Amino acid sequence: MDGPVRRFHRMYICFAACKEGWMRGCRPIVCLDGCHVKGQHPGQLLTAVGIDANNGMFPVAYALCEVENQETWTWFLDYLKCDLRMERDSSYVFMTDKQKGLGNVIANLFPNAEHRHCVRHLYNNFKSKHLGEGLKQLVWNAARSSTQVWYNKHMDALRELDEDAWLWFQDKSPA
Repeated sequence: MDGPVRRFHRMYICFAACKEGWMRGCRPIVCLDGCHVKGQHPGQLLTAVGIDANNGMFPVAYALCEVENQETWTWFLDYLKCDLRMERDSSYVFMTDKQKGLGNVIANLFPNAEHRHCVRHLYNNFKSKHLGEGLKQLVWNAARSSTQVWYNKHMDALRELDEDAWLWFQDKSPA
């Protein structure tokens, strides 16, 4: 609350069942995203989703806040870190879109964790310059690769098909 004017700022929610379910049955992966909340009370919805043993999405926590920025992501991830008892930060992988500032927050709060970008967001940027079903298939095959050997195989095929498309990915992490 700000001074005499009562105003909603933020609300964090992590149900006990979601917390326990993530800690007992999910991979150590946390997917983070934010979206706009429109209407009479606009703001942002921040979400943390895990991946269960069947590769399904598992809701972990969410928050309503005034804006999506470094401060609100820090606030959200501080609560999440405490709730999920994430002491050994080298054990976790965070998957995000390319939201500015979120990478810095993860690096500050979880300096030894892995940080990866969602291939769907990367592909949306990629396809604006590189069209074609063959390119799309190779990009997604590379993204789904479970070993470096298979990733390299798909990237080599991408290079043979379109060197400019292959070059676009060269400054991106393969994981």
